[in-house]
Amino acid sequence: MKRKKVTALGLAAAMAAASVMGCSSDNASSTSAASQNGNGQTEAQTSGNESAGEKTVINIWSKDRHDAAYVQEKIDEYNANNTDNVEVVYTLYTDNYQQAVDMAAQNGELPDILVYQNTVFDKYVGQGQWADLYSFMDEDMKTYFADVITPGYNEIDGKLYFIPTTGTTCRLFYNTEIFDRVGIDGPPETLEEMVEDAKLITSQLKGEGIYGFAENMKSASSALERSMCIGLQAETGTNYGYNFKEGKYDFTLWAPTLSLWKELLSEECAFPGCESLDIDPLRTQFAAGKIGMYFSYSHAEPGVYENQFPMDSSKWDVAPIPTVGGQRLGKQYYDGTSGYLINAKSPNLETAFQVYKDIFTNEDYLVGYYEGGYGVSILPSILEKANPSEDFKNKKWLLINKETDALLPKPPHAAFTSGMIVEGEDLYKTAESIYYGDADIDSTLQDLTDRYNKAYEDAIANGTGWEIKIDNYDPMNPTLE
Repeated sequence: MKRKKVTALGLAAAMAAASVMGCSSDNASSTSAASQNGNGQTEAQTSGNESAGEKTVINIWSKDRHDAAYVQEKIDEYNANNTDNVEVVYTLYTDNYQQAVDMAAQNGELPDILVYQNTVFDKYVGQGQWADLYSFMDEDMKTYFADVITPGYNEIDGKLYFIPTTGTTCRLFYNTEIFDRVGIDGPPETLEEMVEDAKLITSQLKGEGIYGFAENMKSASSALERSMCIGLQAETGTNYGYNFKEGKYDFTLWAPTLSLWKELLSEECAFPGCESLDIDPLRTQFAAGKIGMYFSYSHAEPGVYENQFPMDSSKWDVAPIPTVGGQRLGKQYYDGTSGYLINAKSPNLETAFQVYKDIFTNEDYLVGYYEGGYGVSILPSILEKANPSEDFKNKKWLLINKETDALLPKPPHAAFTSGMIVEGEDLYKTAESIYYGDADIDSTLQDLTDRYNKAYEDAIANGTGWEIKIDNYDPMNPTLE
């Protein structure tokens, strides 16, 4: 069933999206301490001096490295030039951002400002942890960002918690030179074809250390949230196994995909050691021409291959995530990037908002961010002014596409994270037991379905959750509530 033609991807690319990520820093002394403090802080740089006398110190945490140099430059400029006697300390966490946030939240030590991540936001929004930005915004600011304020997403019960300025979704990234060498004329459109392509690349080129597929499988959640789970949204019309029309979970629909993923991660297809691979080591190998395909976020990779792991733009391209048989019963998620949460319990709340506003919402910053290739702007005023990088001009699947991508409602385990307690392994580790283990696919997925539905029903009965059911829900035209 090997196809040798490029299918035209004739869908009009549309801008969309939301929330944030940044990069961060800390001073030299805390960089040394970071590797020893046991708090999950794996990397830090400095943009401030906490011992600077009477200055008000505003701490910002982030987890992104792709835009680190750009954000660091802006932080440095602010620290050098602000007249408010404020010093910003900007700290970057790598693969353990959620862990660091959880530990800080338990100890009452959250920073003043945090880069938005959907799991961080969802877990603590119900606990009054995030400040309502409306309380600080003037009318001009509300008008300027009106196009990226969406009820049920970043505006909840009349409160605005973050402002997305760029957007992201997940795509397939592939090495065009490797494809040409083995005679593949275009990216796979089905998951079956992807497995076939990966086997072909590995069989022909593994003698040179080149393999067909890789993914950052060291963390099941990090890997699957940028790959399999997103493809399944489009393939099945459910979101992380949840059917909004029926109001229940059904993971049994994952069986065909997991069967193919078991092949995709086998030695016939995959880069050796994927089971312990992090995303940046994977990107390093991709930039070196050793990996044919992998999945990741559309907003990050252009900046990564421009600044972090330099790679000729002509050597890589991007395509939609393939699905089993090419089936698409729903749209896949997009999320906002470049948004920030402000700690409502910060002792310097007003100053924190002013720092956020001065650094991250001015037009020079936003234009430079888009033009630098760090994310796709979703702000009309920036789209009019900016001249983006060639990657964003020429690789249309880096953009949010309204034909395939949409904001999706949250399933129960995301809507009330702390209130829904699933017994046994979560969906990520259960999937891992199938693609890296001997777990029976059908019975394991039925058990996962039963456990998630029970946890959901218990949450409703206990008052720690609520019913999430959308009558006449259409996965191809999703609504948030």
